[in-house]
Amino acid sequence: MTSISKKIKTRLFLASLFVILSVANLKAQDGFDEDVDDETAAVPVDGFICAGIIAGAAVGLVKIGKAQRK
Repeated sequence: MTSISKKIKTRLFLASLFVILSVANLKAQDGFDEDVDDETAAVPVDGFICAGIIAGAAVGLVKIGKAQRK
């Protein structure tokens, strides 16, 4: 049973695709109630995105530099 027929491969692919695409519908959230405040942000994330990208680039460059020296 080293080779699987084309028909079985097609069925397996379609079954996998169906499962993957149906999970998104099952995990979708319902809407909020009217008394929930979903307009204001709980955490000011926007201010730290630029700093995080710069810090990540710096750490990456240091690691690449150390790897090239070896």
